[in-house]
Amino acid sequence: MKFFSKNSLFFFICININNINAFADSNIIDIQLDNWSAEINLKSLEVMGKTEQNSLSIASPISHLLSDFKNLKKSSNTFSWDYPEKSISVEVKKENNFLVFKFTSKIPQIFEWPSTLTSTNSETNNSEELVIPDGEGLLIPTQDPFWITKIDKYDAYEYSMKEQLTLPLFANITDYNTVTYISDSSLNNTLKFNKNSDSIYIQQEHQFRQKDNLAPYIIKITVDPKQDFLAPGKHFRNLLTQKNELITLNQKAAQNKEITKLYGAFHAYLWGTGRTEESLNLLKDLGIHSLWLGYDQNINEKYKVTKKFIQTAKNYGYLVGPYDTWENIQNPKTADTQLSIFPNAWPIAAIIEEGGKRKPGFQNRGYEASSEYFVKQKPENKDLYSRLKNFKETGINSYFLDVDATGALHDDYSPIHPMNAKKDMENRIKRLNHISKQEKLVLGSETAVYWAIPSLAFAHGNFSVFNSPHWKLTRQNKIYGRWYPTERPEFFFKTIKAPEDYENTKYNPLYRIPLFQYVYHDAIITTDRWEIPITKFSNLKTKRILFEILYGIPSIWSLDFKLIKENKIELKKYSDFFQTYHHKIAELPLTSFEFLTNDKFVQQAKYKNEIIVTANFSKISYKNIPKESVEVNYLKENKKVIYTP
Repeated sequence: MKFFSKNSLFFFICININNINAFADSNIIDIQLDNWSAEINLKSLEVMGKTEQNSLSIASPISHLLSDFKNLKKSSNTFSWDYPEKSISVEVKKENNFLVFKFTSKIPQIFEWPSTLTSTNSETNNSEELVIPDGEGLLIPTQDPFWITKIDKYDAYEYSMKEQLTLPLFANITDYNTVTYISDSSLNNTLKFNKNSDSIYIQQEHQFRQKDNLAPYIIKITVDPKQDFLAPGKHFRNLLTQKNELITLNQKAAQNKEITKLYGAFHAYLWGTGRTEESLNLLKDLGIHSLWLGYDQNINEKYKVTKKFIQTAKNYGYLVGPYDTWENIQNPKTADTQLSIFPNAWPIAAIIEEGGKRKPGFQNRGYEASSEYFVKQKPENKDLYSRLKNFKETGINSYFLDVDATGALHDDYSPIHPMNAKKDMENRIKRLNHISKQEKLVLGSETAVYWAIPSLAFAHGNFSVFNSPHWKLTRQNKIYGRWYPTERPEFFFKTIKAPEDYENTKYNPLYRIPLFQYVYHDAIITTDRWEIPITKFSNLKTKRILFEILYGIPSIWSLDFKLIKENKIELKKYSDFFQTYHHKIAELPLTSFEFLTNDKFVQQAKYKNEIIVTANFSKISYKNIPKESVEVNYLKENKKVIYTP
């Protein structure tokens, strides 16, 4: 990874169309917004911001990459100019308190802009923290030696916005302000972590592609005159609301009442004896009346989820559904799972890469399946919906479709079923909506990104952040656990101690923030990754439960009869608390979040005006809250409950 000097970076532009002042040299424009102003250097695309109290760097200059600007124009609501030698045109307009920049290109090229590298102007503030929507959300101090080291160690220099970030945004917190950058789309955008001396900064890159007909690059920028790590979440949620794109759980449940069965439920995947009615009866006898139960199974396994099992689970009030994926196709004669067998798809449905080869599937198993191939089937999606019909006939009331919501979108150069990433996204949204709206199944997927949220009731994986240490650890089979024995895979049931890096990058209260929950808590229910059950790490169990209660989300388990029996006291204690708590909180928005102590080990969340949750992650008590415990204050009932995992 190469690092760029300051003058090679990209910066942000700010403007109020109703108040534009060109200086004598016509290189500088001043723009006044509601509570801040912007100064744009047209020659370098440097943007400086000003509030009543101070000035700040919005975007760093890139003059050596732009050449001279021409055709400066101003209409009633738009300011525009061109960079002819770069074949790039710029339009800027004001929307509410945002500066909206639209870049268009006449040729395929990579355009790197903006950058948070601090200006050398002595009046500007220094960048202090970066807000990154990696999973739930990270707050990374720009001069933290720990993160500088870990970004190096795990080669975490680049984030594809479409599949590695859950929201299409980031933010830069300075000494006194918060600058939020929201992209109109996550497609073709990359966030790059660079280093300058002893600090980290972000540079966003956009790729103009012929495959997308050179679609424009649109980015919105605003300034909050205070430090606020949830500001980007607030702005993004407001934009969703304005466009009627925030579909709440309450609205979703109005279309399918089964969704309310997620309220108060923890989530569990079933293995081996977990698929027996004996296990269901034990769970029911523990007083657990809210559960989401998932399963996958092969024909050779001893214990299978039967129609009778599904009906019993439903009788107990549980949601139950299969794990499925429509992403992978394999030769029916040699496939390692039935889920990769589609009668009419092999090998014609394979995605064709630009070089003409079929795109290998996950871990080189078969091929990646083209969503456009299935769309072109007659009837549409015949193979997929036939699979779905077969599952539905077993009596399921829920469904987990892997990958479709993750943002892992593909180009396909097949002459039979060509598509770009945008078309792939549209295809996936359509089939997710078919499952949830037409088939009325309570639908979940893996680590859902923003555009998939309206189609889903739940997602597994959004809680997880900075997964590079996770992938590294899971590849160490002797430590993490193997995928056998079949009925009780070590991968899920072996309990180990998480390494120090794993704990500090993924579960350290200093760096985690509920950014995703601030946007979507009342719109979708999320959990940690499905392959990280709450029992996996002995040294993280308490901390993870505290985070989950604080963020108002359920824990995820791997269950069989033995584990249920061995953990029945804990299961009952947790479910007794969580069922009551989550039923009250599931449909409420997260309205505020703050650190109550300087060390950030005591954190507090507020849900509307109804519930205040305070988590004490420290090893000592905080006021009336014992160490490593959480207090839930039910404001309407004037009742406080302490829970210690």
